[in-house]
Amino acid sequence: MRLLRHIIAATMLLSIAYHAPAVKPQDSGMAGEAMDMDMPDSLRRTYRHSEAVQRLAIYRDTLTARRTWQQLIEEDSTYAPAHHYLSLTERNRARATDHARRAYKTDSTNKWYVQNYGWQLLQGAHYAEALPIYRHLLHLDNGNLSTYHTLAILYGIGNMPYSAISIIDSAELRLGRNEYLSDIKQDLLMDTHQYNRAIDEGVIIIEESPYNVAAHTRLAYAYEAAGRDTLARDMFERAYAIDTTNLEATVEVADFYKRHGDYPRMFHYEERLFRDNRLSLDDKLHRLEQYTSNRQFYVQNFFNVGRVIMCLVIDYPNDRAVIMAQTQHLLASGSSEAALEYMRSHLDDENATAEDYITTIQLEYLVECKELIADDLARGIARFPENIDLRSFEGFHASENKEYGRAIKTFRSTLRYATEDAERSSLWGYIGDTYHAMGETKRCFKAYDKALGYNKNNALVLNNYAYFLSLIDKDLERALDYSSRAIYLDENNPTYLDSHAWVLHRLGRNNEAKRIMRQALSLDGQRSAELLAHYGDILWALGEKFMAETYWEKAVERGYNSAEMEKHISEVRGEK
Repeated sequence: MRLLRHIIAATMLLSIAYHAPAVKPQDSGMAGEAMDMDMPDSLRRTYRHSEAVQRLAIYRDTLTARRTWQQLIEEDSTYAPAHHYLSLTERNRARATDHARRAYKTDSTNKWYVQNYGWQLLQGAHYAEALPIYRHLLHLDNGNLSTYHTLAILYGIGNMPYSAISIIDSAELRLGRNEYLSDIKQDLLMDTHQYNRAIDEGVIIIEESPYNVAAHTRLAYAYEAAGRDTLARDMFERAYAIDTTNLEATVEVADFYKRHGDYPRMFHYEERLFRDNRLSLDDKLHRLEQYTSNRQFYVQNFFNVGRVIMCLVIDYPNDRAVIMAQTQHLLASGSSEAALEYMRSHLDDENATAEDYITTIQLEYLVECKELIADDLARGIARFPENIDLRSFEGFHASENKEYGRAIKTFRSTLRYATEDAERSSLWGYIGDTYHAMGETKRCFKAYDKALGYNKNNALVLNNYAYFLSLIDKDLERALDYSSRAIYLDENNPTYLDSHAWVLHRLGRNNEAKRIMRQALSLDGQRSAELLAHYGDILWALGEKFMAETYWEKAVERGYNSAEMEKHISEVRGEK
C-alpha cells in the first residue's frame, strides 16, 4: 500500500506538470486532446497507466483499470508496469504468474517486479523456479528480512540445509538475530546433526526469551539428540513448568518419558492430557490405542491405562468409542459381568447402535446369562428392525436352543432386508448350517449352492460345504476344490486349514494332510480338541501310532468327550 501511495502521488504530479499550465476551464477537453497529440508515446502510456492505478486505488474499479492495462500491452507487449499490475489483479494463478514473468523479464532490476514474480511462483508451488528469483531479489535488496526468511525455507524445501543455515547466518550478521529465523536455524542444525550448534543456538534463544516455552522444548530435543538425556528431561520439565496449561508442552514431556520407558512419569502427564478438553477425543483415542495395542505393555501398565480410560468415561460418558474402550478394559481385567452390566446400562442411550446390542449379546453368551439374550435381542430388533446382524443373531439363538424351524424361518425372513449379494449369500449359508444341524444333508447342500450363487467367494460356506462332503465321502474332488478356495481366501484360518487337511486325508493324501494340519495346529496354538483329534487320525493313517495316540489324549485333555474318543479310536483301529 505504501508503494501504491508513492505511485499515485508521482502520477498526480506528472499530470499537474503536463496539464496545468495550458488548460482553461472552458476548453479543457480540446486542450487535452491537443496535448495528447503532442505527447510522446512513452509519456502517453505512463499517463494512461497512472490513470489506471488511480482508478484501482481510489475507486476500486478493477475492471476499467485492467481494461486499460490490457490495451497498453496490446500496443506494447513489453510494457512492464501493465504486466505487473495485471499480475496483481489476476485471479487465475497461471495467467498471474505469466504476467509477473513478463514484467520481470522486461526489467529484472525492479525489485517490485522481482518480488511479485517470486511470490507468484511460491503460490503455485514452483519452489525450484522461485529459488533463483529470491537469490536475485536478495542481490537487489539485502536489507529485507522476509527475503532471507523465504530463501531459508526454499533451501530447506530443496534439500539444501547447509545453504539455508548459511543464509540465516548472513541475515544475523547484517540485520541482527530474529526469532523466526533462529527457530528455523535450530531445526536445520538438528536436521544436519549439528547438535552442539543447535544447543548453543537454543541457549542463546532462551537467554533472550527466558519464558518462551517452544524455545525450551526445542533445546530439550537438541539435548536429547546429543544424548544428554538428563539435561533434556530437565528442559522438558522446565518448559512445562513455565506454563502448565500449555498443551503442546504437556504432550512433549509425556512423549519424552514414553521414548525413555519411564511409564509412571509418562502416565502422570497422560492423565493431565486426557483431562484437557483442548486435546480432541480422536487424539486421545489414538494415544489410548497405542497403549492397548501392545499386549505386553498393556498388561504391565494395566492400572495406569485404566486411569486414563476413566478420564474419558467421565468426560465422554455416552461416546460409543469410549464405552467400547471401557468395556474391553473391564473384560481384560477379568470382570466379564461388570463389562456386561456396563454395556447394558448404555443400551438405552440416544446414540446407541446396533453394534452395541450385538456386543452386549455376545457378552451374555460369554457369561452364560441366557435369560437376558432373548430380551436384549427383542429390544435391539425393535430399535433397529432392518439390521441384518441382529436378526441373524436371533436365528443363531433359536438354533442354539434347537428351535431349528424358527431359526430357518428367521433367516429366511431376514433375506428381505438384504441389499447386497454378499448379505444374501451369508444368510443362505446360515440356513444351510441349520439344515445340517437338523441332519437334512440335501437341503443343507442346496442352501449352500444358493449361497455360492450369490457369492462364489463366501469362504465360510466353501469351508463348511467341503467339510460336510468329506464327512459322507461324497464328491471329494469338489470338496477339495472348495476347501482350496477357502484357504486361499483366508490363508491363516486354522479351521479352514483343518477342513482342507481332512479332505486330503479322506482322499488318502495323508502326507499333504499332515503338513497342512501342522500349520493349522500352529495357528490354533493346539487349543482346539477337534483339530488335535483329526491330527491323531492322520498320524495313525501314516503309521505313526504312538504320536497318534498322544494327540488323541491331548484332544481329550482339551475337552473332547472321552467316551466318544474311545469309540472313535476303536473304529479307527478296526476293533469291534
